[in-house]
Amino acid sequence: MSALLLPNEILSMSAQAARLIVESGDGDGALLYLALLECGGDPERAAVRLRWGEDRLRPAWERLSAMELVRPRAVRPAAPPPQKTDERLPEYTREEITAAQEREPVFQGLCREMEARLNRIFTDNDLKCLYTIYDHLALPPEVILLLTGWVVRRERRLKNSPAVFPRMPQVRQEAFRWKRLGVDTLERAEEHLRRQEAVDEREWAVLSAVGVTERRPAVEKEREFISAWVGMGLSDELIRMAYERTVYQKKAMNWPYMNKILLSWHKAGWHTPTQVEAGDKPPRQQPGPVKGQPKDLQPSQERIRKNADWLDKFLEEQTKGGG
Repeated sequence: MSALLLPNEILSMSAQAARLIVESGDGDGALLYLALLECGGDPERAAVRLRWGEDRLRPAWERLSAMELVRPRAVRPAAPPPQKTDERLPEYTREEITAAQEREPVFQGLCREMEARLNRIFTDNDLKCLYTIYDHLALPPEVILLLTGWVVRRERRLKNSPAVFPRMPQVRQEAFRWKRLGVDTLERAEEHLRRQEAVDEREWAVLSAVGVTERRPAVEKEREFISAWVGMGLSDELIRMAYERTVYQKKAMNWPYMNKILLSWHKAGWHTPTQVEAGDKPPRQQPGPVKGQPKDLQPSQERIRKNADWLDKFLEEQTKGGG
């Protein structure tokens, strides 16, 4: 018998958790959730089990926390801020870069392709940036090219100009972010870009739905929320409804509060304003008989006869009295 079928080797996951993870399309989140189930919810043991560093564990945990599948992790004071990792750039000499170009045909070809994509001859600093991505971050060349294309498209969208090209430090900065997110294979890069393109298409519509009137790109934290809502398949109309309820309760826009509203609707299976309006209303109670009143309200024949006799007598007395 396979060891996976032994009673003490079976893990249990709720259908609700499985549905949220599948709909999010988050591969790292799914792996982390399974590791947490196996390790009794201990994030440190799960990280060891997955062989992940903090730079990959933290974003996956935050995405699971946004789906309310895990509790937010307590920040340990002794831990250095994550952004400092990005500042610890390796120091490559000009001789090392030149030697790498000569002895590594792959890196040499990557240099030529990157110069073509960014429309310029690389300086020594450009080459150092590229070699940092290639050697220090160890991203495959095909991932580097996909990343560069994404940065080019993003810059042109932000600057609203088809002729803009980013600088290599910008490409390097995005490469560090991809590495932190675990986007380090061709398959993960393609999936990551599919999600980003879906967010791009909806970004301004969502910002408009939450009260932004001046057209601008979303900041990083806003984009994280937008990405989660797009991944859940929420419509602009539903997002607008959540925004109105947020402002009514908080008297101002509050992204985390609004996110909780949308998550609760998503978990309830409400994805249109009509479903929310129907689901939020208390069930209508059928009117019952008034306490002490008989169910049959039809008067009896005896009661009808007595009322008729009383009315005849009343009219006769009124006639006699001249009234």
